[in-house]
Amino acid sequence: MFPFVSRTSSQWCGALALVLVLVCAEPAAASGPPSSANGTFGPTGAPAGVVVRPADGNLIIDITARPGAFTGTFTGTYLEDLRIVVHKDGSNNFAAQLTCICTVAGRTGTFTMKLDGTGNPAGFDAHWRIIAATGGLEGLHGEGTLSGPVPSTYSGQYTFN
Repeated sequence: MFPFVSRTSSQWCGALALVLVLVCAEPAAASGPPSSANGTFGPTGAPAGVVVRPADGNLIIDITARPGAFTGTFTGTYLEDLRIVVHKDGSNNFAAQLTCICTVAGRTGTFTMKLDGTGNPAGFDAHWRIIAATGGLEGLHGEGTLSGPVPSTYSGQYTFN
């Protein structure tokens, strides 16, 4: 009637141990509290391409594969694709995506970061967020702010999960 009654005590101990491991174990991918991120970043060389074109009284500048470097919490080199829209009054808004071969908290891999911001001839303010990570940085997430002129500073938080 109850097939489990005939099990040996070693089978019961093994099954109980497995249940305890599954129920009590913390997930391997659990993340801790966020850590602070801060440092500098900026271009280190000429971009692979620059295209400038007028549109509705604005100037659109597309910059491709501009090399740069991070220092601080994120340490490494990156390539950036950047679009800047410069308005008649000199203000601008921009969006960029960069891919960094970086080290973060002793782990090395690649992450992709998105930047969105506004500026003027004197400087800029923006928001950054990590949207993907591979290699030793797999599971890296983060976001924060950055400002300039160049070299720019960044701050925010990151975590691995």
